[in-house]
Amino acid sequence: MRYNNLLGYAGLIPFILLPLLYVTPLLLSQEQVLELYGLYSALILGFMAGVLWPVLHNQTPAPEKAWHLPLAAVMLPILSFIALLCAKPYFLPLQACLYVLLRLSEYRLGINRQYSKDYRALRNQLTTVVLLSHLSLRWLVSMDTG
Repeated sequence: MRYNNLLGYAGLIPFILLPLLYVTPLLLSQEQVLELYGLYSALILGFMAGVLWPVLHNQTPAPEKAWHLPLAAVMLPILSFIALLCAKPYFLPLQACLYVLLRLSEYRLGINRQYSKDYRALRNQLTTVVLLSHLSLRWLVSMDTG
């Protein structure tokens, strides 16, 4: 396994561990778990959107698409933090949508074609796990709140 893959999978650890800690709050309260999860998720989304900046500066997109990439790179993390601060009950499904939008933006703008086959597969795997993690945690929270 390559180093990049290892780092990508390591980044999933909090997305897997924190929902488990929510179910069995041994070290942290459920509220603390949700806070940490929200912060980590927003941080990772910002990182993933931020890695689009070099692509923005290394390609010349068609004029009708030129504004999409900076919009995705800047607005998705901003929307993530706004949701975290102002829409806590809806944060998890909103955040899941933002991760999907980021990935779809890469497809729509042709960035995905610049990635190697292995990296595309890795990104798809990571995004799927992150998406399932958000939806699972949302389901666990809804089970607690009835």
